[in-house]
Amino acid sequence: MSAAAPLPSTVPEKISFATALKNEGNEFFKAAEYKKAAKCYKKVFLYINGLHGSDSQMKGFMQAMGASSRWDDTDDNVKVGGTEDEEAIKKLKVDVNANLSMAYLKLEDWSKALQYADASLAVDPTSCKSIYRKGLALHNLQRNDQALPLLVQANEADPSNKSIARTLQVVRKAMKEKAKGDKQKEKEMFSGAFGS
Repeated sequence: MSAAAPLPSTVPEKISFATALKNEGNEFFKAAEYKKAAKCYKKVFLYINGLHGSDSQMKGFMQAMGASSRWDDTDDNVKVGGTEDEEAIKKLKVDVNANLSMAYLKLEDWSKALQYADASLAVDPTSCKSIYRKGLALHNLQRNDQALPLLVQANEADPSNKSIARTLQVVRKAMKEKAKGDKQKEKEMFSGAFGS
């Protein structure tokens, strides 16, 4: 993105600028420059924040990003004209938040990966990529009990995805080992309490 380029003023121009930034972020991601990719992805929101398709989508998105639970349609929030713009904005929000989640997974910042997966799911609760990335973040946060149902859901939505299947297998194994370890600790506690 050229610094000398004029700032976009119309909704289609803002969508176009945002899409170009997303694509630039994708190039950084492919080059394994995850911090640069995340920086580009975050810039997308400079162009699309305030543009929204429906109040309920925006409320969910704002709540997922930690904004107050009350959101109203005032100030600089701009209603867009057609469903084509609304769909493009929704897709950008879902994709860019999912991409941010993946960038932070690569950077091993599990909390941010979870935050952006949640933000993506606030706009589209059916996004298989975001469901999987949320499950992966939760797994890495040692919250396998929360990760498991998400990974099962993602695996059912995309049974041919080997990454999802592998992660699901790892989580199930970790949970089984934890249960075995918990059972052993319990056994030791009782034998110590009642032993000689």
